[in-house]
Amino acid sequence: MKKLLILFTVILFFYCSQPQKNKSQETTKNVKYIYEATYLDDFKIGNTELVIKVQEMIQSIISKNYEKAGSYLSDNVVFALEDGSILEGKDECVKYMKSYSSIEIEDYQIAVNLALLDENGDEWVLLWDTANIVSKDGKSAGINWMETFRFKNGKINYMNQFSKPRNKN
Repeated sequence: MKKLLILFTVILFFYCSQPQKNKSQETTKNVKYIYEATYLDDFKIGNTELVIKVQEMIQSIISKNYEKAGSYLSDNVVFALEDGSILEGKDECVKYMKSYSSIEIEDYQIAVNLALLDENGDEWVLLWDTANIVSKDGKSAGINWMETFRFKNGKINYMNQFSKPRNKN
């Protein structure tokens, strides 16, 4: 009986000392997608400090401090805007931000913040946000945005933006 207990203890010790496999990682690597991604489909959670930088930039836009908002952008930043237009360079992008000076952004909320690191080493922040846009004549419209921000050397060097009117329900 004593030998059986020792054998059981050795087996238990050996089993517990083996590295555990992460089933979710195993299954995602073996997934055969119907449609293959054209850019990437393998991401890891990234640097959450970059989410703070995006939030600080947006806070600066809302408070109309466009110089500070521009400090988060690289000199060669590209904005791919919701209407399909492309802005290139920090000066053009800050000029675009200043176009918000004629409106007020109220009840700004974030639904999703997500920092990602892709297999190429690119750092991304994904942001789903919403606000009421109030024009000078007092008219208000709710807007939802989905934005992706790519960072290089701690600065935003690319932003892609989509938007739609917020549902009333």
